Amino acid sequence: MTRRMRHILRDRASQVLTRRRRAAIGIEAVLTFPVLLVLFGAVSQIMITAQARGYVEMAAYSAARSALVHKCPPFNLTQIFSSPFAAVAAFQCKDQPQKWEDAARWALIAASSTSDFAPSRGACPQIPAAQRVITGTGKTGGYDAAIKNSICYAFEPENVEVSVEWVQSGFSLLSSANSTPIRAKVRFKYPLSTPFRRFLMDGKRGDGTYWRWGEAVVVLR
Repeated sequence: MTRRMRHILRDRASQVLTRRRRAAIGIEAVLTFPVLLVLFGAVSQIMITAQARGYVEMAAYSAARSALVHKCPPFNLTQIFSSPFAAVAAFQCKDQPQKWEDAARWALIAASSTSDFAPSRGACPQIPAAQRVITGTGKTGGYDAAIKNSICYAFEPENVEVSVEWVQSGFSLLSSANSTPIRAKVRFKYPLSTPFRRFLMDGKRGDGTYWRWGEAVVVLR
């Protein structure tokens, strides 16, 4: 075999090996792409959920602040016996739970879905204040629909649960101090939208959307 033939065979063998390497790399890329896609979706959903967690905590804080004003003062024997006016005021006082619930929902708008699923479910109440927010400052750069959808999701009744209570002890019932703590608990259905949502969901709606419960508790004095 001449030297020329040996060079030709060596070049062809090298070309075959190069093609095989490229084919192997292509197959590996095809096989790893779904895995990378799932990992990317999982990381994205975790980041979105972590950010939404901050909004839920802010919602609980807003509910507690509102309840300090709109929830009747806790029962206190010392104050009632020391002042007849305090007894009458305690008897006539009425809680306004809608106030602290609305405060929580307003804080959750930023964590709500901008899709049109919530309005299409027909469970979105009319919020005059929200309409004034949208129209009162003029155009919002073409994001009117997204803002309306977020407000609708936050105010959809089943998406938010708010509970508020005074944290009283036996001593606070007899004490004349006005520093009884108040506890607010907020539960919110995080909207899940990434491909990883099926592994994180707590529930699925009839329209195909997924959600997961988030919860936060805040105590104010």
